[in-house]
Amino acid sequence: MKRALLAGLILLLLIAAAVLLLPSWASRSTPYVRQRILDALNARFASQVDVDVLNVDVYPQPEVSGKGLRLRYNGRTDIPPLISLGSFDAGATLRGLFGRPLHLQHVMLEELDIRIPAGGLHSDTPSAPAAPRDRSVPPPRAVATTGARDQSPLIIDRIESKRARLELPSKRVGRLPRVFDIEGLVMDGFGVANGGRFHAALVNPVPRGRIETSGSFGPWNTNEPDETPIQGEYAFKNADLNTIKGIGGILSSVGTYSGVLERVEVEGQTETPDFHIDVGGQPVPLTTKFKAIVDGTSGDTWLDNVEAVLGQSTIVARGAVVRTEDVKGRRITLDVRLDRARLEDLMRLAVKAKQPPLTGRVDLVTKFLLPAGASSVVERLQLDGRFALAQAKFTNLDVQKKITQLSQRGRGNEEGDGAGESVVSDLKGRFTLRKAQLSFAELTFSVPGAMVELAGTYDLRAETIDFSGNLLTDASLSDMTKGFKSLLARVAQPFFKRPGGGSRVPIRISGTRSNPLFRLDVRRVFRRG
Repeated sequence: MKRALLAGLILLLLIAAAVLLLPSWASRSTPYVRQRILDALNARFASQVDVDVLNVDVYPQPEVSGKGLRLRYNGRTDIPPLISLGSFDAGATLRGLFGRPLHLQHVMLEELDIRIPAGGLHSDTPSAPAAPRDRSVPPPRAVATTGARDQSPLIIDRIESKRARLELPSKRVGRLPRVFDIEGLVMDGFGVANGGRFHAALVNPVPRGRIETSGSFGPWNTNEPDETPIQGEYAFKNADLNTIKGIGGILSSVGTYSGVLERVEVEGQTETPDFHIDVGGQPVPLTTKFKAIVDGTSGDTWLDNVEAVLGQSTIVARGAVVRTEDVKGRRITLDVRLDRARLEDLMRLAVKAKQPPLTGRVDLVTKFLLPAGASSVVERLQLDGRFALAQAKFTNLDVQKKITQLSQRGRGNEEGDGAGESVVSDLKGRFTLRKAQLSFAELTFSVPGAMVELAGTYDLRAETIDFSGNLLTDASLSDMTKGFKSLLARVAQPFFKRPGGGSRVPIRISGTRSNPLFRLDVRRVFRRG
């Protein structure tokens, strides 16, 4: 009995001593744990950590909190910190605080601001610009390094941030940064060997919309952060294309991505049921499937293959979307091809009238350039290509009647009244587009008995026409007329004689799209004579 009382007394004394000594031990341990945290952050991000307030409580419940934390990558003070925090709170266990690696349970972040330094994450020279690189091609595939698999000095079970900001400046001097607002960031398993899982919602600035994404990130590559692995899936819904001046519609897109930060391979699809250009204003359904490579540190994108369906027409393209020095926005360069596309689908984008002026099947190859800038898309868009239109027909009855008359008289039917129907064939030519003005060269088309050669311009905004060229007919002028007009035609025929027979008549087409004016170009007749 005495031994039991003695043992109980000793146990009570030990407990009392622990209660009395634990606060003192915790107090002495706090500076050690604080330094461990700073050292772990320094090592994890190759940064110099500054913090205004850092509180560590070991007793009664292990907790870490602080305010004004800044991680300066490679210790650089000439640029904004890589990571800034307004405040943070973290829970832990004693084993997590004193074991290796440092292990925190649940970290809540406020006012998270991430800024990737210009010149690349791996650059440790304060003002050295990145080496010039051909921006028309994506960066090469990264080769995995041993540094990417080093054990992390810091593991966090879960990180949560209600609001954050991510800034991705260009690697080239003078280019504007790309800024994302991040809502509801959650990451599980930060610092684990195979990378952590994450979910985030981002507000995309242009086109304005919300992106939901989830996947895996890491392990963080301390030596080459640009080569940190990332993969996942995304959903970009209800993006407002009206935030891009000159076009409109509501876009939705889903897809997957994988790679490293500097080279992310993306595969996805988009749907825009009401896509339109302001010059035409008519909505046309647009869907796309694409494969692309994205530089996650700059936002530059290289389109490996894009297959778009506009209305019922298929468009195939490849090219690049890259930032432009000193100009807000991106420069888009594409090689575009259309095979047997419906002309009416394209016309609906460029013409305000609900009924397209011309129908048919078109083959088209063009260079597409959309420079960055603040003006509307139609003012900036540049095209340079060739097209061929088969089985074309004018929907304007007056125009189609004139075309039919042209065919009848070209074959010597002087009483051609335009009755019946004549289809324009072999309509082809070269075209360029600059500042909303479409210029045509080597524009030719034929109808039975006649051919037309034209060159000129069409103003997309004013819808005005200015073309000149030649009408080549199989018949002579006298065969196309009768009576007294036939006699006059015989006298005038030398002015219009065509080598090999028939006639060459200089013509001019002007006016507007809805009311074109066809006339003889008298000045060219006498100049030629």
